[in-house]
Amino acid sequence: MIRRGHKKAIVAIAHKLIRTIYFMFTRRQTYHDSGFDYAAANVKKNAPRWIKALERHGYVVKHSTAAA
Repeated sequence: MIRRGHKKAIVAIAHKLIRTIYFMFTRRQTYHDSGFDYAAANVKKNAPRWIKALERHGYVVKHSTAAA
């Protein structure tokens, strides 16, 4: 943005976004960033809610951080 200007940076980002959306629709696939672990992010976001739900139903939850 510093070298080219604010408006050109916005157009460049919009162009990249449109290209990504176009290929998603033509290939009929969802977007997956190759450097991001979606499963781990989902667990990290939802684990506290899942644990509370289990405890409400009478389960005893033992917290463990050991990897399998």
